[in-house]
Amino acid sequence: MSEPIKRKKKFSYLSSVLSISMVLLMLGLFGFLVIGGKHMETYLKENMVVNVFLQPNISEVEVAQIHQQIQQQPFLKNLVYISKEQAANDFSNELGQDFVNFLGYNPLMGSFQVKVKENFNQANELIKVESFLKGLSKVSEVNYQRSAFDTAQKNLQIISLVLFGLATVFGMIAVVLIHNTVKLNLYAQRFLIKSMQLVGATNWFITKPFILQSIKNGFYGWLITLFLLFGLNQIIPNWIPEWAEFSHSSMLLYMDIVLLLVGLIISITSSFLSTRKYLFARLEDLY
Repeated sequence: MSEPIKRKKKFSYLSSVLSISMVLLMLGLFGFLVIGGKHMETYLKENMVVNVFLQPNISEVEVAQIHQQIQQQPFLKNLVYISKEQAANDFSNELGQDFVNFLGYNPLMGSFQVKVKENFNQANELIKVESFLKGLSKVSEVNYQRSAFDTAQKNLQIISLVLFGLATVFGMIAVVLIHNTVKLNLYAQRFLIKSMQLVGATNWFITKPFILQSIKNGFYGWLITLFLLFGLNQIIPNWIPEWAEFSHSSMLLYMDIVLLLVGLIISITSSFLSTRKYLFARLEDLY
């Protein structure tokens, strides 16, 4: 094979690898968006506070008992006790003056601030949590920002639908772009495919090298994408410090595996279909 033809084939394979890489990178960036949305959902759900107000005449022993009872519950993410003295001090700092001295007594109650785990932050589960907390001895009131919770839930549902829609669109774009890239590369070799068939080569013998090359192209494109996404994952905390606070190694691993499968499956399928097209095409149709 002459040098110009070799260089042309190498350029063709390189362009295919880079095209696949860019498409997978686009999907990877969208994957980062999905992971960020999931982190935001988790953050919102696990940082909603349920306030448990205690009766004024409660003793320290009873406070400890309530603390232990809540601590043992499977829904608990975080628990903080705020005594009536601490509550008064915090409120005075916010007002900028000592309201206890002004009133002559402390009207505030001691309380627990309860944060529930993400999977318990659902409307039906929160009702159960609220019912349990209200049933504890010496508890006078349990409340949380129900309207804010409902609004957050609706917004998260909207975001999930939008992301699902975008995932569908991006997936279709990825299929079309990778398919067209493979198709164009095989179009340039359509006469070679037909020539091999005319001299007696079997369909599988002709198709096999193109499929193997498509596997290589998909894999190399994925490696380039993996390198770029790894670098981006190291840079994101500089722009979004909260990104480093979340554990998303497993999500990124799943995303990388999905990207590899997407690249390989689309490349192999497109190569197979395009090769078959030229195998069964008439010679005059190739011009």
